[in-house]
Amino acid sequence: MKKITLFVLSIVALASAASAQAITKDVDFTSNSDRFKGMTVTIDGVNLRPKVAITEIKVGDPATVTVGKGSTANVVAKCKTPRGFKQIDVDFASNPTFAACFFMSEAMFKTIPLQETVKAQITFKGDKSLGYQISLFKGQ
Repeated sequence: MKKITLFVLSIVALASAASAQAITKDVDFTSNSDRFKGMTVTIDGVNLRPKVAITEIKVGDPATVTVGKGSTANVVAKCKTPRGFKQIDVDFASNPTFAACFFMSEAMFKTIPLQETVKAQITFKGDKSLGYQISLFKGQ
């Protein structure tokens, strides 16, 4: 019985290790975001800016997406934020001109400290044309 239990536990440990998500460098993601289309991506050291006013948009209306603190580019992307989600400004340090729609659940958004910038590790999934859904964030 002990051998069977040990065998089952070792299988579970191996499966957990195999499914662990490696952290992707932000420069790799921003330089070729199409390569990560539909994949779960974890990036460390991004700046979330919850105080940046992103207006509520109606379905189908384009929304202006900010592209980083130091950039002067004016980028417009179509963002269709799902019901129950809130759009958030994500700033990548390595590429401040990268623009895409990021959104997270309203419950998760309420847990972010209301500061100008919050340095965090985020895990998300999606593509550049439809937007990225943040499923996990850890403040740093």
